[in-house]
Amino acid sequence: MKIRLTLLICVLAIITDGLGQKLPKISAHRGASKDAPENTLAAFAKAIALGADYLEVDIRTTSDGAQICMHDRSLKRTTGIDADVRATSFEAIRQVSAGKWFGEAYAAEKVPTLEELCVLVNQSNHDQGKNVKLYVDCKDIDAGEVVRILNKNQVLDSAVFYGDVNVLKEIRKFHSAARFMPAYPGAGKADRLAHKLPVYAFDMNWEKIDTDDIKKCHRLKVRVFCDLLDENDTPAEYQRAILLGIDLIQTDNVRAVQQALSDFEHQK
Repeated sequence: MKIRLTLLICVLAIITDGLGQKLPKISAHRGASKDAPENTLAAFAKAIALGADYLEVDIRTTSDGAQICMHDRSLKRTTGIDADVRATSFEAIRQVSAGKWFGEAYAAEKVPTLEELCVLVNQSNHDQGKNVKLYVDCKDIDAGEVVRILNKNQVLDSAVFYGDVNVLKEIRKFHSAARFMPAYPGAGKADRLAHKLPVYAFDMNWEKIDTDDIKKCHRLKVRVFCDLLDENDTPAEYQRAILLGIDLIQTDNVRAVQQALSDFEHQK
């Protein structure tokens, strides 16, 4: 009992330091990608239904300027088209299935546009009184067009933009109050970068995560977001993330993270 009480005191000290005052938020990686084909409206709708706080989406630009939801540079893995997104028109991409590779039940799924995702999120938030946010991974974007689409659909101010610093600076030209999330540059450079953009959150490498770095970010009023994917997408790692006091867990398994958070709450 003494050991458990001591651990709980330590945990509470960690999660009330700086910004880390609550349990981590959950980001659904490419939507509910464990349950439906990644970066499709089916996956995003499932993630919303599961109660994810953020929907992580990868955005790329087609040859004719469409902003679509697609992780890979090549279309081959998820659509079968052996070509790059940048070299292919949206009309050609729209003709093929984006879900058949995952299962026949999803054969009718198409590659969605960013606009279609924004409409889904905005409508869901309006109908259900939720505040699901977008975690926009800027793979290869038209910054002005992305900002325009998000603003039109009333999801711009709550969105978080992840990407290369130069891409984030380009977004800032169109929306000075955008929430930026660059990769964590290390303790020595974090202060300068946080004041330069400014930074809403840092994407911290889970394999190199350090308690001192987390505390430093929180002192800078910057959140810490982490990917817990593949071999790290486990209850043991979720528990570690909670104890470390990070602000967001990105996962392929929303239900499992929710269960870990619930279990932690009941242990207190």
